[in-house]
Amino acid sequence: MAFNHENTARSVLDKVGGDKNVIGLTHCMTRLRFVLKDFNVPKDAEIEKIPGVIRVIRQGGQYQVVIGNEVSNVYNELLKLGKFEETTGSKNDGPKENLFFRLSGFIAGCMTPLLPAMLGCGMIKVVLTLLTTFHLVDPTGSTYIALEAAGDAFFYFMPILLAMTTAKRLGSNIYLAMVMAAFLLHPKLGALLAEGSTTYFGLPVTSANYASSVLPVLLMVPIMGYVERFADKICPSLVKVFLKPLIVIFVTIPIALVVVGPIGSIAGNYLASGINLLYSSAGWLAIMLLSAAMPFIVMTGMHYALLPIATIGLATLGFDAVLIITMFCSNLAQGAASLAVAVKNKDKDTRSTASAAGISAIVAGVTEPAMYGVTLKYKTPMMAAVIGAGAAGLYAGITHLVAYSMGGSPSSLSLIQMIGGDSFGNMINGVITLAISLIVTFVMTMILYKPEIKEEETETVKEPAEEKKPLVETIQLTSPVTGTVIPLSQVEDAVFSGGILGEGVGLIPEEGKVFAPADGTISAITETKHAVGMTSEDGAEILIHVGLDTVQLGGEGFVLHCKVGDKVKQGALLLEFDMEKIKEAGFPLTTPVLVSNMNQFVSLKATEDKKVKAGDTLLTIV
Repeated sequence: MAFNHENTARSVLDKVGGDKNVIGLTHCMTRLRFVLKDFNVPKDAEIEKIPGVIRVIRQGGQYQVVIGNEVSNVYNELLKLGKFEETTGSKNDGPKENLFFRLSGFIAGCMTPLLPAMLGCGMIKVVLTLLTTFHLVDPTGSTYIALEAAGDAFFYFMPILLAMTTAKRLGSNIYLAMVMAAFLLHPKLGALLAEGSTTYFGLPVTSANYASSVLPVLLMVPIMGYVERFADKICPSLVKVFLKPLIVIFVTIPIALVVVGPIGSIAGNYLASGINLLYSSAGWLAIMLLSAAMPFIVMTGMHYALLPIATIGLATLGFDAVLIITMFCSNLAQGAASLAVAVKNKDKDTRSTASAAGISAIVAGVTEPAMYGVTLKYKTPMMAAVIGAGAAGLYAGITHLVAYSMGGSPSSLSLIQMIGGDSFGNMINGVITLAISLIVTFVMTMILYKPEIKEEETETVKEPAEEKKPLVETIQLTSPVTGTVIPLSQVEDAVFSGGILGEGVGLIPEEGKVFAPADGTISAITETKHAVGMTSEDGAEILIHVGLDTVQLGGEGFVLHCKVGDKVKQGALLLEFDMEKIKEAGFPLTTPVLVSNMNQFVSLKATEDKKVKAGDTLLTIV
């Protein structure tokens, strides 16, 4: 573990305004999803500096904090700090957005909490497919029937679970919503509707099958909320405890049976048929375009809004040909692009970050580290990933590649979800699609991506001793402390060692004083006094962070000698810190010194000396 889950959770909660500013909280595979009272409170730049935080996104009425693979651990620590589990959303959708994004955010907020159950049952179906394919269980035996029931349980009863999450998001009574969904699934009602058209108090009721349905619940629960609020107003307090739920259920039954239920069910069936028609007639084009666009869809969180399409396809057609397949092509491409960056780049920190991000995307289907840490950062790898994903999507669409079950974020392991049908032909096409995505993306990245000029390249041609004039302008930064120099990759904190906050070195201080490394202006000071940011007169943005996790000291042991806005000279005393107090608290003294805007320069070279004194040359920027 590179960062402390508890510390990250506390820092994030503090920066979003504390539990008083949090209305709802949930998480997905890589992101914490906050619904806030005041979206102006959190400062994105500050939160992105918290150890463990990769990126901040404001989308769909949510404040999304991208954590990566460790998101569930940070979420669990957050639950210990406040009672957020009772709500996953709110009627407050934060900053106003267009209708499409608000609708996407609503659907995503309702579907996201169901992912663990959905993926668990999906993987049971994968296991069952493997057991039957290799003749390890009898398809007519009790073991098969039990596993089949477990795999189908979520999808059959999904309307009840979806009613719960939708009601929680809207602030309605979740139990009344679940009762309405259970009513639509009741065996006696199902048998009645299966006989054909019937009536309810003379009103025509259209025959429909509500098992595994999504749209009826998403349409019905908001209406129930209005009925519930109306009933709450008209019911006398003395009889409200039983009269209110009676009114809600009695009034919504005809609305569900006569209007909303049939509309949702029929619309869902038409949607599934439309997807099937599109896939059979022009699937190659649709899958190619969606695969290419998927990374940008994922960035907005709208891929969760496509979950109903996948669930409807699995429930009605027996397979999904859209969401799983396009994410399969896209996720693999992100991984391949990151690995190509690692291969082509000579910088150890970049290679380490890109390699880890690439493996995460290919093996686990978690692409945020690859997208935000590599492909978007360098731009051309993202272009290569879009090309590779589009090429793989084209082949997948032409060969009608499908997934017969859902389990986990699509990755190379998703090939087992493609086992089904009459033979292994579908899975073979999956293997070819995988190869296209990886190979095309890797090759295109190797062609398009040009690493920044390396230190070795700037040193290959040495001027004669008599040549005094430098070929390029350089910026010299002196060491802010006296101590031992270590490579940034050896700093025991992933945010620093991964280069997320910038390039530089680590220092192990031998004296508790920090001096200005250049002439410039103090641009930032943490409230806990342990870190100082400044901008040199040459434009270099410098961060000096005393110790690791020293934010927990709350400023104890630190004495500032500057304030934001001060203009300082190189060598000026900025702050003093108590080394023994930091050690006694159990925190490393390692002090990263970073240049956070290296994208504005060519390269950075650290001193080769292992020991430095404050004022010695530490970093040279070209």
